[in-house]
Amino acid sequence: MSEVGLGKYTRTFKLDVTTKVAQLCAEDPKRKAILVYNNGSAAVYILSAQNQTASDGIPVAAGSSYTNDTTTAELWIVAASGTQNVRVQIDGD
Repeated sequence: MSEVGLGKYTRTFKLDVTTKVAQLCAEDPKRKAILVYNNGSAAVYILSAQNQTASDGIPVAAGSSYTNDTTTAELWIVAASGTQNVRVQIDGD
């Protein structure tokens, strides 16, 4: 994760993720990295498209994090169950 923290801006925000697929972040060619921390009690899944389901995604267990410093594409997110509290940090130029 060599690029994290080297960008010119950092945005940090909270998301309440449900079992309905929602946009995690828009496509951004200036994004250097995204960090997602699952502060909830059930898994959430990172998806590459809105029409995907949890079984297509990358699981992020409760209390775990996901980092990506290779894509600037839009990303989507969905919870395995209930409403999960997720924290997001995006670094970019």
